[in-house]
Amino acid sequence: MIDVRGRRVLFVCDFGSGFTGESYRTCGVGGTDALVVLTAEELARRGTLVTVAQRGADARVRDVSYRTIDGATADPADVVVLVKRWSDAVARVDAPVRVFFGTDVHVDADAQIDRCCSWSTAAFTGSDYQRDAMERVVGTGRLMPLGWPVEVAAYADAADVRGRTLLYCSVPDRGLYYLKDLFPRIRRHVTDARLVITGDFSLWGLNPARNAFLKYFEGQPGVDYLGHVDRPTLIEAQLGSRIMAYPCRFPEGFCLAAAECMAAGTVPVTTNDFALTTTVGAAGVLIPGKPRGWLYRRRFVSAVVRLLRDDAEWLHKSRACRAAARERFSPSAIVDRMLETLESRAAARA
Repeated sequence: MIDVRGRRVLFVCDFGSGFTGESYRTCGVGGTDALVVLTAEELARRGTLVTVAQRGADARVRDVSYRTIDGATADPADVVVLVKRWSDAVARVDAPVRVFFGTDVHVDADAQIDRCCSWSTAAFTGSDYQRDAMERVVGTGRLMPLGWPVEVAAYADAADVRGRTLLYCSVPDRGLYYLKDLFPRIRRHVTDARLVITGDFSLWGLNPARNAFLKYFEGQPGVDYLGHVDRPTLIEAQLGSRIMAYPCRFPEGFCLAAAECMAAGTVPVTTNDFALTTTVGAAGVLIPGKPRGWLYRRRFVSAVVRLLRDDAEWLHKSRACRAAARERFSPSAIVDRMLETLESRAAARA
């Protein structure tokens, strides 16, 4: 595998309003920002000199330097990692190795994904599903599924005994609406079941729309609607729940929320579609069909009730989720796969 000690790696993140490893671990950031933070920190742990060019202020966190776009791209680099969308800033850096992380399923014309792929030595996506969706637009053979990292160490103290708590921890419009009908059905079978809801659109600097979604659960017992929370509170909620209740209708390209819940031993019960088929896979519970369908809803309720009632079955699935997350989503595993790909590409060109 490529020895990265002493190499200079530059991430170019020309989107959003800026982030650092500190904001990731406090107020929380989006999935793309988390991907950069964890990958950069793993490279730094291996002795790499890592700089993240972003739209925020300068900072240094866990041996990663966060700098402004103009300031960071003035220096040379051995590897440039372009994230999410095209930036003219990469043209100022003459690096022998060029990597593209495509993090959106939907191909925005302004993101110039075709240009990103043509520029890169290797272009990665979060899943087979995301690769296929993007390549329908930019052409086949351009992208490779890599998976994205999860801070599995944050969930090392996951417990094998938990209360009958469900967690919804994604943005609301990806499936929360369906739980307004599904949760009362679950409560009829498990009367002490609880539902904790985190996440809203303020994660992206938008109106949280809390009141619009909160009204669906007015008067329902056992519901704790938290909305957006800081990362320590989110981790506490993930570690304290049995099940990630996620009747998803959104075309997930990876689903960091599900991968984090798996690391916490919180079993996802979700839709057998999109990237969930590989991110969650057999470790969780995948429900066929669409969340609006009556058969989907019956199967969803049945699966959740079974895991709430059957401690042995839940523990088996919980441990399977934790093992899968450690093996497939740890930052070390992700960086190993990325470096192995770059090494094979270099050998092919030699």
